[in-house]
Amino acid sequence: METVHFQVYVFSITVYGGIIIGLAYDMYRAIKGVHRTKGLITSLWDILFLLMTLMIAVWAIFSSNYGDLRIYVFIGFVVGFFLYERIISKIAVALFSYILQSIRAAVKRGSRLIILPLRFLWYFIVRPFSIIREYLKTKIIKTKKKALLPKKLLRDAKKYYKLIIKRDNHKEDEKRL
Repeated sequence: METVHFQVYVFSITVYGGIIIGLAYDMYRAIKGVHRTKGLITSLWDILFLLMTLMIAVWAIFSSNYGDLRIYVFIGFVVGFFLYERIISKIAVALFSYILQSIRAAVKRGSRLIILPLRFLWYFIVRPFSIIREYLKTKIIKTKKKALLPKKLLRDAKKYYKLIIKRDNHKEDEKRL
């Protein structure tokens, strides 16, 4: 038979478990509020939250009374969650949102520091080579067109050779008459 002191101890541990679950729920809300995901990603976040909640509940139950489930254990979780929601939740959500926005801003600044040298490399190393490549490409195309010009002229001359000869012969015949 369990003593009252042990039951109060188990109840207080489950109240703390409910508070931790409330804290995890606010972290989850803050992360979802910052990222605004949809579809499969949201489902994965939900499953991750449920698994984390399950781990917190199992930890609280097994660390307090070795897995023995009583009605006051469930009442302790509910009381802890609602105490957290009424007293601490608004402050925690604001704090988590601020922390996440600060992390996002720091990552943005850090990425700018990484991108700056890459831009330098692009403008002073890669870009000149790409400009030279494009210039040479247009020159090669023009050179190929010029190289093909005599071939085209020869083909056209063959094509119109008989016509030109007939005209010249016709003009000579007119001069003789």
